[in-house]
Amino acid sequence: MSVTQSFLSNSAYGYDFVVATTQASINATMKLFLSSNQEPVANICYIADANGNPTQIDYETLKTNAKGSDPFAVPNGADPSTDQDLKNLMAARFMVGFRAQIGLPPGYAPTAIPDVVKLGQDSASVTFNLMCSEFTVVQLVPGGGYAPQPTWMNASQPSGDAWLFTSQVDLRMFATDASAYDRLPAAVKAQIENLGASAFSVQQLLFDLDNAALESVPVISGVAPGTTLYTVLQKDFLGAYFTAMQANGTPLLGATITMAASDPSTLELSNLNMEVSPFVDGNGNPLPSPTPAQQDLATLNYLCEADNDQPRPPVPFNWNWVDSAGQSDGILAINRNTFANYFKGQLAAQVANNCYAPYCRVWLSGLFDQNVHYEWNMTAGQTPTVTTPTSGQTVLQFAYSGYAEDQAGLDGDMGHLTISTTYNLSVDFVGNTIVVSQHLVVYLYVKCMATSGSGNVIDKQIIDTFTLEIGDNGQLTTSWSDQAPAHVVIDNSENPSVNPFLNFFVNITQLIADVESWLQSLVAANLGSPPLSVVQNFVFPGGNTFTYDDVLFSDNQDLAAHITYADPTSLHLSDFFQDPNRSSGVFHVPKPSQSDPR
Repeated sequence: MSVTQSFLSNSAYGYDFVVATTQASINATMKLFLSSNQEPVANICYIADANGNPTQIDYETLKTNAKGSDPFAVPNGADPSTDQDLKNLMAARFMVGFRAQIGLPPGYAPTAIPDVVKLGQDSASVTFNLMCSEFTVVQLVPGGGYAPQPTWMNASQPSGDAWLFTSQVDLRMFATDASAYDRLPAAVKAQIENLGASAFSVQQLLFDLDNAALESVPVISGVAPGTTLYTVLQKDFLGAYFTAMQANGTPLLGATITMAASDPSTLELSNLNMEVSPFVDGNGNPLPSPTPAQQDLATLNYLCEADNDQPRPPVPFNWNWVDSAGQSDGILAINRNTFANYFKGQLAAQVANNCYAPYCRVWLSGLFDQNVHYEWNMTAGQTPTVTTPTSGQTVLQFAYSGYAEDQAGLDGDMGHLTISTTYNLSVDFVGNTIVVSQHLVVYLYVKCMATSGSGNVIDKQIIDTFTLEIGDNGQLTTSWSDQAPAHVVIDNSENPSVNPFLNFFVNITQLIADVESWLQSLVAANLGSPPLSVVQNFVFPGGNTFTYDDVLFSDNQDLAAHITYADPTSLHLSDFFQDPNRSSGVFHVPKPSQSDPR
């Protein structure tokens, strides 16, 4: 079971193209991205309103109201009755605050960092672990009632013992719950439904996973239930704050995605949906208890439509896109019909130039109609019949035929002229090659009085084989050559013969030669190999996100390439996993200073 079984043209699927990335590659690339600490710091603060209820307040406004005192700078255990900063915060009616930044938690060896995502058996959702490089909780209880003495708490996520917020994220781009996704602001939907050059990036995926509108309420791990810290996180952070984020679709901790200015790919992404493909057995059934290695090969699939095609619902695939570890980060597969339609557009002009509508005229002149005259022509640019076979290595066929005849005298006894044309072009996808086969036949029949000649004055086949390669930026290249076996010409053209004795009287040989010469010169200008640009103008989707390792056609003629995530940060994987200055193999993410402008 592998990408060789890709069958997107099957009516059960029909997607224009699919991008499938493995759980292992998503986690590795997401961790690499998070290691750069690029996400903003979220400072979330609450004060008591006139009725004592928590109300969120802007962080900078709080500090202004508290005469410059910063709740996150006050150490744990400070005495509210003597600490001036706490007195200022109490006067500003401060209650609780959170400072958090999405990133890798400190104190972990690289191989011990928890996974960001887990792809399960449910094709519509993933498990998302929100991890933070920094997470601090502060709380001021002013005292009174059951707690007569004011108290102050300042607790931070311990090194090597991350606080994880685990939730289920709905991947469906077209939610059915009108109270959630469908009611999000248009700007938020546009970010979620990014169809630009960054649509497949881990930055975009992080934005989608961290979008509270698509998540279930997270479950906290790493914090002991029943503690004051747990209660504050559960009640205020996951209660009041998370609920507010769900209402307006804001990412929980401000994950950002920068839209790329342009997308160089040939296929213009117009609709996008997602699904999960668990690892399947030889019969296409998900494994009930996959091994860790098999779980890592589960894929997140982007189901893509191009050129304003209507979106299709997610349907489980009965093959594994990647079937062995280390093979690649995933697969990009293009529906055979989609790629064939690309070639249809690229070859249309060349095909039309070889589709000829013939014209014939034969007439008599002279006192006794003893002179026979012939006129002929062929007009290129005709419209062929186009078919796209649903199976087999031939994916595209053009066909055209034309016919014309005329005669003079009784039943043509003085003269007759017939010209018929047939042109066929086919495109085959085989292995890592594209084979373009052309066949042009022009039949000629000439009669002058009792003498005639006929034959296929043009009968020419040209077979070009383009061996495909792919560059890192996703542009197809080819090693095509104008020499055999890549370029084969078969010429079975005939030279119509006539009776030399009769030719002495009617000079039909010259007439045939004139017609034949004209036909040959006309055809020679148009019949030839397709230009290399037919192949090399094609650029795979996702070129800003992936590099490409190879390219081949599946057994069902889908065009597929193994893909590898491009480095999403200024770091390199070798820097991430092998730092000679990192003691004990522990990866530390430096926290921003208090003056950090973020």
